[in-house]
Amino acid sequence: MLFASKINKFRTVALLLIFIGIGIMYLGFLWREAMVVFLILGMLGIFASVAIYFWVGLLSTQAAKVHCPKCGRITKVLGKMDECMYCKATLSLDPTHATKSEQSPKK
Repeated sequence: MLFASKINKFRTVALLLIFIGIGIMYLGFLWREAMVVFLILGMLGIFASVAIYFWVGLLSTQAAKVHCPKCGRITKVLGKMDECMYCKATLSLDPTHATKSEQSPKK
């Protein structure tokens, strides 16, 4: 579930940037002579994370909502192909990638 869709991948990277930024700032306590440098580098990591979260929020509002045929839930698709956020089924908005379903003729 951590890397289930493109939106979740971006959110995971942003969360990792927050933890890395806090870790870099914590190094300032261990090496007091360079505390200001570590504080600035850590804040840059956190600001980058905030920018990514803001960007993903904008992308999420514009993403197409589709009904997953495998799990039956509504999920968001970025681009032409993406994965379901819940069951990791590959979803496509491109008709050339659609699976051929056999329809029985009605009698």
